[in-house]
Amino acid sequence: MQLFQSEDHYILHDGEFSLWCCRQSGSLEAKKGDEICLAWNPVCIGLVYGLIGKIKVHPDDDWRLILIKQKSVVGSVLDDHQIYKVNKVIILPLSDADPQEFDLDLCNVHHFGIRKPKTISQTGIQQKQLQNAWKTIKSGMDNVKPKKKDVKDKEKFVRRIMEELQKMFTDSDSFYYSETFDLTTSLQRQHSEGYQSNKHLPLWQQVDPRFFWNRHMLDELIQADREPEKLYSHWIIPVIQGYVQIENCVLDFTQSSTSTLDLSPDYGNSRHLEPLEYQLGIISRRSIHRAGTRTKMRGLDETGACANYVETEQIIRFSHHVVSFLQIRGSIPVFWSQSGYKYRPPPRLTKGRNGYSVKAYYCGII
Repeated sequence: MQLFQSEDHYILHDGEFSLWCCRQSGSLEAKKGDEICLAWNPVCIGLVYGLIGKIKVHPDDDWRLILIKQKSVVGSVLDDHQIYKVNKVIILPLSDADPQEFDLDLCNVHHFGIRKPKTISQTGIQQKQLQNAWKTIKSGMDNVKPKKKDVKDKEKFVRRIMEELQKMFTDSDSFYYSETFDLTTSLQRQHSEGYQSNKHLPLWQQVDPRFFWNRHMLDELIQADREPEKLYSHWIIPVIQGYVQIENCVLDFTQSSTSTLDLSPDYGNSRHLEPLEYQLGIISRRSIHRAGTRTKMRGLDETGACANYVETEQIIRFSHHVVSFLQIRGSIPVFWSQSGYKYRPPPRLTKGRNGYSVKAYYCGII
């Protein structure tokens, strides 16, 4: 998809869909793709491959978009559903300032055929004067002028958070998504009657919220997705944290054993059969709830969320047959704690509050 910059908006354009991101208020509005022609002098500044969400790390800071800069194909599963890994992201401030150089892949063909300039100058003298007047009024309404030290502390805090976000999405190699396949739900659940009854809904409404890591950052789009055309759903792509690997394997019966004693079972004429191909996949999905350090996150909370909960699903596909095996791991599903200041700290159980939470936990995994 293409990223455009106009005087008032950053615009994501993807075929029949466009998402207008206001540079003054930070609001998001989904429109049809051809409405980009109504923007004032939009210029394509490069290609991005998806929207992770919108974030604001400080009350006095600008809203920022987290966009996928680079992705890689992990493989395809079932009916050729592509699965991608997030390799790099950019964090784009929704402000009047010219964007920094993000070194995006250039779009050679777009509506306006304009090469990306180094800077895009603002136009419209009257509008600029109005913006300056509004900033003056807004600054005059502040009762207390922030101290210079407070401003530096805020900038340092924001810069630190941005660096950590970049590291999290770039260095961890643990964020995956698919535009057509539900990575949050096991195959067994996907074939349940309740899940099948919701197949007509957009993908983000079918997923398991326990593994929908960017849901909060897409909340504005989710709340706005009410119109019949579902323009907002196009931009809501669930991202999981975990691990995904898909391999196409070959079972070759013609290879002879290197050992003098062949302990492999004899299947009659199996050594004369043609090699068989099958697909082996593994999907690990980490829960969004209480995913902290093990020494600080233990047991359940009042809602039944278990600390450090991970589902790992192995999927084998051979011809038209598909089977999966699901394993779960996590903290012991009761109320307990453990001090992290001893070499072998004894666990401390909390009595009297386990009933409802334990029931909620097991109802969630069955």
